Amino acid sequence: KVNVAEISEDENPSGSPDIDSTPNNKKDGEDDIDDAPVILTVVTGKVASYIAIIAGMVIIIGAGAITIKKYVI
Repeated sequence: KVNVAEISEDENPSGSPDIDSTPNNKKDGEDDIDDAPVILTVVTGKVASYIAIIAGMVIIIGAGAITIKKYVI
C-alpha cells in the first residue's frame, strides 16, 4: 500500500501565493504532495497462547524442582 498526503489549504502571514504548487489538485510532481510506502502485516492470536503455555510449563517445572530439592536435602 502507498499512503499519499497533500496539503489542501495554505496560508501565510504576508498573504503571498504559493508559486510552485496548487493546494488540493492531486497533481504529482508538486512539492505539496508526498507518498509513503506502507507494509501491512496480518497478526493472529497464536503467539499469546504459546506464551501462556510456556509460562505455565516453566512454573510447573520450577515448582517440581523446588519440591524435589526439599526431599533430597
